[in-house]
Amino acid sequence: MSPVLLPADMRRRWCQVALLAVGVAGSVQVASAQGVQRYSDPKDDFPISAAVQVPAGAETVYVSGLGPAPDRASGTTTAEQTRSALDQISGALGHFGMTLQDVVQMHVYLVADPRLGHMDFDGMMQTYRARFRSGFPARTVIEVPHLTNQHWLVEIDVVASRNDVNKKRFPAK
Repeated sequence: MSPVLLPADMRRRWCQVALLAVGVAGSVQVASAQGVQRYSDPKDDFPISAAVQVPAGAETVYVSGLGPAPDRASGTTTAEQTRSALDQISGALGHFGMTLQDVVQMHVYLVADPRLGHMDFDGMMQTYRARFRSGFPARTVIEVPHLTNQHWLVEIDVVASRNDVNKKRFPAK
């Protein structure tokens, strides 16, 4: 069988993918007791994981997008609303005996803060850094034109996972 020859740009892309895979595989950030593996670049101190590996058989919970609580105390800034949204998510995960430290994937949707004229990434990061000091999830932040609630500046959905069958709890009724 003769080797398959790829165009130069395709070979370059495959090499980039291979180098990323080798780099990620070579830099385990946190290996938790539950068996979830978090990978990041050891030279980068940005608080996210480049990849998270969840073992087969792990309990996984998907939490739909949540914004700030529907009260005035949730705040009007991105930082305050992110804190409230993470509180909401923490409560949802608590029904399954999980915490924010079990989050393996996060999507953050931000709209422009009318006072700033752009999304407040720094405000979101201020709260995120306070809640996630280690065991970082893989995360994406996306600017969107608007959310379903016109007063929200942020909405967050997460996937949480753990492989701890001895402490498995069932949702509260």
